[in-house]
Amino acid sequence: MTTKRRNNSQDVADLARVSQASVSRAFTLGASISAKTKMKILAAAAKLDYQPNIIARSLSKSQSGLVGILFANWDHPKAAEILKGLCEAITEKGFKPVVQSANTTESVDKAFNDFLSYQVDGVIVFSMSPSANMSALCFRSNIPIVLLNHSTPGINASVVTIDSTKVGRQIGNAVLERCYKRITIISSDAHSQVFSGISDALAETVSQAAGTEIISQLTGIHGYEAGFQAIIDLWAEVIKPDVIVCTSDYTALGILAGCRHKLGIRVPEDLCVIGLGDIPASGWKDHDLSTIKIPHDELVKKTVTTLISKIETQSMEPENLKLEAKLILRGTIKNL
Repeated sequence: MTTKRRNNSQDVADLARVSQASVSRAFTLGASISAKTKMKILAAAAKLDYQPNIIARSLSKSQSGLVGILFANWDHPKAAEILKGLCEAITEKGFKPVVQSANTTESVDKAFNDFLSYQVDGVIVFSMSPSANMSALCFRSNIPIVLLNHSTPGINASVVTIDSTKVGRQIGNAVLERCYKRITIISSDAHSQVFSGISDALAETVSQAAGTEIISQLTGIHGYEAGFQAIIDLWAEVIKPDVIVCTSDYTALGILAGCRHKLGIRVPEDLCVIGLGDIPASGWKDHDLSTIKIPHDELVKKTVTTLISKIETQSMEPENLKLEAKLILRGTIKNL
C-alpha cells in the first residue's frame, strides 16, 4: 500500500500560480501581501488540505513562535481569567502559548528545562520565579522572562506588578485620617514584593503621626479559615490592633467572619479590616470589605506586550513595570 505524500508549500504555490515566498507570507501574521493574492493562496491550500509546517518554519527563522506560560498560583481568584487573557493576547501577537503548571522551585526549574527543549522564544511566569541558575541559563540562551505578580531579587527577568508603594501610602493616609493607631499586616508570603512594598510605605506614612505604628506583621497566613483563626489569636494578645491589612481578600473575609460570628468585634468601630484583590465576594452587602482593586486586565496586557517586544528586539534588559492599584473604601473602615 502506497502512502500519499503530504502537499507542501511548493504544491500550493504551483496551484495558486505564485511564488513559494508568497505562500509563506500568506501564513505569516502581519506579513506584507495583497488581499487578492492571500485569498488565492488560502483557496489553493484548502483544496490541497495544506497546513504550514511550523517546526520547519521555526528552524529557518531561528524562532519557534512559541511562548511559555508557567502558572504557579491556581488558588488565585482570577487564575482562569488571567490564563485565558495571557493565551489570547499571545495568540493575537502571532505566537503560540505553551502552558505548564508548577508550585515548587524544583518543579519551576523542571518546567523551564522543558521550555528550553521546546526552544520557546520567551517565558511568562505567574506568581513565582525560576532559580537564579535557571534565569541565568535563559539569559545566556537569549530567552527573555517576564514575571507577572511576583518578584525575586537576583533574577534576571522583567517584572510586571502593582505599585505596592503607592498602595501602602493610600492605606496609610486612610488610617491617619480616621485616627487609627495600631496596625497589623498579614500576608501569605514573607518574601513577596507586594507585602514588603505595602508594609514599608505604610510604616513610613503612619510614622508622621505620634502613636500610630505597625505593631505586628504575620506571614504564612492565607485563606478564609486561616484568617478566621488569625483574628482569634490576635484578640488573645494584650495589645490588640485596630487595623488589619491583608494581602488577600480571602484572608480578610475570614478575619471579618471571626470578628462578627466568634468574637463580637465591632467593624469598623473597634477594628478596621482591609483586603487586597477586590474579589466579587468583597463587594457583597454582607461583607462590604474595603480592599485594593488590582488592574488584572492591564497587568496581563502589559506582561505580554513587554515579552513580545523583547523577543522582537532581542533585548534581554530587565524592566520593572508597576501599574497603579486603587484603594476601595467600603463598610469595614470608618467614614470620615
